[in-house]
Amino acid sequence: MSTALGLMSLFLAAAVVFLAATRNRLFAAPLLVGLVIRGTLAVIDALVFVLPGHPDSMQFDFRAFYRARNGVAGTFEYITTGADLYTWVVSFFYALFERSSLMMQGVNVLFGTLVILNVGRLTVHLGGDAKLGRQAAWLTALFPSLIYFSAVLLREVAVTYPLSLGVLYLAYWYRERRWWQMLVAVVALLVSMAFHSGSLAVLLAVGVWLVGSWIRSLFSQGFRNLGRNSLALIAGAGALAFVFASGFGMNKFKYVQGGEVDELAITQTYFAKGRTAYLEDLHPESPTEVILQTPLRLTYFLFAPFPWMLSAGSDVLGVVDSFFFFFLFFRVWRQRALVASRRESVLVLAVFGAMALTFAIGVSNYGTALRHRNKMLPLLIGVALSVPWMRGKFAPARPRPLAVAARGAEPR
Repeated sequence: MSTALGLMSLFLAAAVVFLAATRNRLFAAPLLVGLVIRGTLAVIDALVFVLPGHPDSMQFDFRAFYRARNGVAGTFEYITTGADLYTWVVSFFYALFERSSLMMQGVNVLFGTLVILNVGRLTVHLGGDAKLGRQAAWLTALFPSLIYFSAVLLREVAVTYPLSLGVLYLAYWYRERRWWQMLVAVVALLVSMAFHSGSLAVLLAVGVWLVGSWIRSLFSQGFRNLGRNSLALIAGAGALAFVFASGFGMNKFKYVQGGEVDELAITQTYFAKGRTAYLEDLHPESPTEVILQTPLRLTYFLFAPFPWMLSAGSDVLGVVDSFFFFFLFFRVWRQRALVASRRESVLVLAVFGAMALTFAIGVSNYGTALRHRNKMLPLLIGVALSVPWMRGKFAPARPRPLAVAARGAEPR
């Protein structure tokens, strides 16, 4: 029965992706290929042999099974935010149907595949080039770590999908200023934050950006879009007020709430375990040291493991992941003038940077770093692939037909 549920889940995921592919022909091929790869890997993990490198998935499965023992109503006793929210979602479905890890992996396959669509749309929106958008979708479909975390029973997809969707609609709003786009963005970002506290950095970055947009419309744009910017600012402020007043999604930021550097050092020490640890002896003793250590920690977070850190065959995935990160950053740097000229691209990079800083100061393990940077990887792909590789070969400047094409119709 559990296997049948799992296969049915994958079938439903395929049906949704096929529907998305028919409505977004520009990205149909990468969507379908991404679905097949992720679905196949999920079946292998659940029915053939367990894929290496994700012991936490067994914990999610065991905890969910235990919490489902008293039926659907009993699972609500454990509902909260963070990792336990994902456990609750799994336990809810276990109680509603039956214990089946493949069933929940099918859900991850679905939303992990739909991330491809979000990245393709974001790339076209930022660069106005359908060809680059298709390339971004293919890279997302075939990126090793994105495939891996979409196939196993982990919460990465539960963070990545709403994050990429929220940033996509935030970029839409920045250009078109429609209230419902900001509403979708805020709700999606709150959902992402519910599954992981790191998305708090997104709300903070967006809040700063909204304040800047409001001030700019007030003093340098002759009150242009002042009403819409004011409504967006109110929505953003309301979301932040809700988070800080209720503690929603703040379970991993106790040291931020209390302002204690010692708590941060304890978090760093907790993650600096095992053979994949880095900077084990580097801990701040004052706020000044936190700032001084951040550039080094950010470098390790984004690009580790380095060649001298390899110690096992399983590190190959980390090396490949690091290589692609180097490539994406180099591409952005190579076309930095073009990227900086596009305000939406700067906004997306600001969100990426805020999350990277938030994770980097607390992580001291490149296995954990790989999982965390994977959450915001789609944002980097969207910006990096929105610009052409060759300098001077500039993408078209926001042609409207291509923006429409990214949302569903193939451009002619």
